[in-house]
Amino acid sequence: MKTIEWGFLIVNYLFLGGLSAGLFFVSALATFLYKIEEPSPYTRIARLGALLAPWPVMIGCGLLIFDLGRWYHFYKLFLHVRLVSPMSIGTWLLVFFNLVSLVNCYAWLTEDQRNKLFASLPRPLAFLRKFNYDIDHWRRHLAFVGLPISVGVGIYTGVLLGAVQSRPFWNTNLVAQLFLFSALSTGCATLILGLARQEHSAQELRLLYGLDICCMVLEFFIVLPYIIHGQLSVQAVQDSLKLIVGGPFTILFWVFFLGFGLLMPLVIELRELVPVIVSNREFHYSRTIAAGTALLILGGGFLLRYIFVFAGQMSAMQ
Repeated sequence: MKTIEWGFLIVNYLFLGGLSAGLFFVSALATFLYKIEEPSPYTRIARLGALLAPWPVMIGCGLLIFDLGRWYHFYKLFLHVRLVSPMSIGTWLLVFFNLVSLVNCYAWLTEDQRNKLFASLPRPLAFLRKFNYDIDHWRRHLAFVGLPISVGVGIYTGVLLGAVQSRPFWNTNLVAQLFLFSALSTGCATLILGLARQEHSAQELRLLYGLDICCMVLEFFIVLPYIIHGQLSVQAVQDSLKLIVGGPFTILFWVFFLGFGLLMPLVIELRELVPVIVSNREFHYSRTIAAGTALLILGGGFLLRYIFVFAGQMSAMQ
């Protein structure tokens, strides 16, 4: 009898990888939009996104390594490059993304932050202090290089599942698209959560609300085709959808993911933003509502991956 092989470590890895991809994407987009010589709300978005982007995916990669069982054999993933293997492509994609996001994070550090960083190095690493110099002129170049890589990481978290043809719940290209827009939305939500705690963040939140609304609308209109496509597909796919239509994941999918994790925050953000756009007035926000909405989106993004990982594996047992 088959068992569940991928558990919570994989769920967390997929969520954290997508979260980093979303953070870097939004940061890179803001980097292209702000003007160096002028103060801009885009600057704070770009900076916060750049500083946060490397860490979730690094934690997720650590969880993935421990999920391998014999974690100390992880280096074997780097001994070969197989262009037909999603796992091999994804491994190298994550390596490049980690490197670019770390350098980009460093490029956004202030002089005081860089000095504290190098001053905290232990004595054996003191030689690295000679690299303490400003690379803020690299920011746009790093954003240009990292933007397509971040999209690749966001898509890859869905491709990893969709490539397993023996799991009918996963076997569609829509999974990769769904995970991508969910990743971008969670990136926006994290930045909203971070900026809502700061003073004078109205312009930044207005921009993030607008981008987040676009991502959630696209996410919703991928969920619908996914369900319709499944109902019109072969019998195995139709049977797999019963896991979320009358099966054990029904309430999680329709109430907690689709209801509280997607549609509710979408309605809240539309209610906050549309009157501002229509009347062309200043955007006023509630910190509590902004933070609560962001947490709902993050919870919905995690539930999406939880449902797909576990329901996908159960679909092979029908």
